[in-house]
Amino acid sequence: MPCEQFTKKFEDYKIIRKEKKLFGTFGFRGVVETPYLNTGTDAGIGADKAKRVGAALAIYLGVGKTVAIGKDPRISSPMLEEALVDGIIENGCNALTLGIITPNTLSLEVGRQADAGVMITASHNPPEYNGIKCLSKKGMGFSPEEDLALEKIYFGDFRTAAKKGKKLVNSGAGERYRAHIVQYVKKLFSTKPLKIVVDGGGGSASTVTPETLESLGYKVVRFNCKYDGMFRERNPEPTDANLEKLKRLVVEEVADMGVAHDGDGDRTAFVDENGKFIQGDVSAAIIADNVLRQCKDRKKIIAVTIAFSNIIEDVAKSLGAEVIYTPVGEPYLAQAKLLCGAQVGLEEHGSVLLEWSREGPMLAGVMAGILAKEGKSLSELVASYPKYYQIKDAKTMPGGTDTEAILEELKQEIPQDYERFSDMDGVRVDYSDGWFLVRASGTEPKVRIFSEGKTEERAKRLNKVAMEGLERAMG
Repeated sequence: MPCEQFTKKFEDYKIIRKEKKLFGTFGFRGVVETPYLNTGTDAGIGADKAKRVGAALAIYLGVGKTVAIGKDPRISSPMLEEALVDGIIENGCNALTLGIITPNTLSLEVGRQADAGVMITASHNPPEYNGIKCLSKKGMGFSPEEDLALEKIYFGDFRTAAKKGKKLVNSGAGERYRAHIVQYVKKLFSTKPLKIVVDGGGGSASTVTPETLESLGYKVVRFNCKYDGMFRERNPEPTDANLEKLKRLVVEEVADMGVAHDGDGDRTAFVDENGKFIQGDVSAAIIADNVLRQCKDRKKIIAVTIAFSNIIEDVAKSLGAEVIYTPVGEPYLAQAKLLCGAQVGLEEHGSVLLEWSREGPMLAGVMAGILAKEGKSLSELVASYPKYYQIKDAKTMPGGTDTEAILEELKQEIPQDYERFSDMDGVRVDYSDGWFLVRASGTEPKVRIFSEGKTEERAKRLNKVAMEGLERAMG
């Protein structure tokens, strides 16, 4: 069965992650190199690297194919786009530029009119970063196997094609995406008068989210909703600590909820009517629960990353659904949707795959529709779900550290009184009343430590167990 084939690949994926030299969990990113700044390492990104990715992708696809390109508003995005286009065209493919859009807009456009896609973005990273993500014909992120195949071309020797491709421009992708969201939400939920504060983060979703919500009939208060490639208003990652102004504004405006995005609009955070930040696993689980309740004619399957809260087990039990755990990263969730038939894919920071890539503006419309359907405030809705306590920690690794060797040693340094153990991506240890996960970051030289318990004290205790085991493993 396709799903069994997918889950059996988890051991292979661990090997592939070690073999990859360029791509991380999903694409790659780094500090942008310019004529005035050179990082002197392979971790940066500049025009030369972008052009070579474009060339490798064109060779991988074959002459005459079309690559759709989207970007976030970072000041370095136009420079990288120009280089990427050159690499694509010089190697026989057409480059279709779509402007500043969200990743799911690109995903939809690839399915409509291209053979692959490239999103130029560093997502939630600071403004000095940028990056590249590749999408397949379906609009889903490249699989680990496809990453390796592309890397083989990238690091090899190749010549430009005899026949060049063309540069194409299409500026209507954002409008088509807004219409798509409105149609999707109206099919599932009715609307009622709500007031919503939108913090666009200065990123790709800064216009599309408020315009979509207004099209659905909601009253919108816009904050930080103009493109800003330097993200001057706040750090682009929509965490609790970074959304102080949004939380105050929701209370001041007597709004029903607040919505915030990151740099490219593929992360969505929610704030309730009292100005309280909603944990990402909780908002994602609420959305999955309500979307899946609309599915009447098929088995319900939820794909989540290994870092996701146990709240999903409670939701699945109430739905009679199956939960499939994957390594961390959007491409793995997309594979679970494709091969296992999962209706949704969820990440611990709140991202949700309803189609083939992370939604952003769509989630704002869906959450508003849920509030309208349930007739509850957002705080009441959250309170109706089981409560778990989490701690998210990280430890920076010294240069040259063999993180995988440390995680292997960690297996011997933790108490063996657990109920379940998984090393599909890092080390996750489950107990009857909580769990912890220690895994290498896919974007930074860090090890991330997640812990969760049914009480705050238990979460703290499990964090301590994980951290102390990590310290011993580091020797």
